Amino acid sequence: MFRLFVLLASALALPTDQPLSEDFPVTDSSGNESLPEVEDRIVGGSPAKLGQFPYQAALYLKDSDGKMFFCSGALIAPRYILTAAHCIEGSIETVLVELGTIRLDDKSGGFQVYASQGFSHPNYSPKSIANDIAVLELSKSVPMSANIQTIRLASDKLGVGVSVTLSGWGKTSSTSAVSKTLNHVKLTTISNAVCKNYESTCSGDSGGPMVTGSGSSALHVGIVSFGSSKGCDKGYPTVYTRTAAYRAWIREHANV
Repeated sequence: MFRLFVLLASALALPTDQPLSEDFPVTDSSGNESLPEVEDRIVGGSPAKLGQFPYQAALYLKDSDGKMFFCSGALIAPRYILTAAHCIEGSIETVLVELGTIRLDDKSGGFQVYASQGFSHPNYSPKSIANDIAVLELSKSVPMSANIQTIRLASDKLGVGVSVTLSGWGKTSSTSAVSKTLNHVKLTTISNAVCKNYESTCSGDSGGPMVTGSGSSALHVGIVSFGSSKGCDKGYPTVYTRTAAYRAWIREHANV
């Protein structure tokens, strides 16, 4: 299991440079160990512009009553989305993916396609959320455009103090609803040693991408995994799955 951590503080947040052991405890405010709480939020972010994050994917559950946003992902190949394993624990046939838009209520723009199958990491644990990574195969290839592009995968682990960006439709505060507009926030990496000084974690938009660089130089370095709802404003780290650690596994299931 390889994870990153993010600390939210103003417009800062941070992942680690070392793997985390599976028994690393997540604690509540009284110091009691608790299971990870999956929570969608981006704190201190700014609205994204159309085409700014062309790899960003919105994942919906579709039924006869309509569609409901539940997670994010990133387009890594014309028919493949990289996301978190905890995002695809249900029926894959009901997952609708939308790309090329920055608004969840956009009825005219964007490209929609159903998922055909999903691949969760074989060592994914719903209890500990270890190895929280998955690949979604789409029912057809996505056409590339100015607003829809794939993102390359990082091959090297991050060091400490690296600037990264998180984008997603997560909550903007502890009491708000999921944002209708795609937001983004700048982050900076920290070490596991620093992260362990904190009691709990706070996540961003589940399954969403953390990247370094921008435009054609952007690299996918992490997947939003989990965080505690007890510390989701400022000052608590967020857990990310490290992309580079799973690069070989990703390539087995996606044409990248």
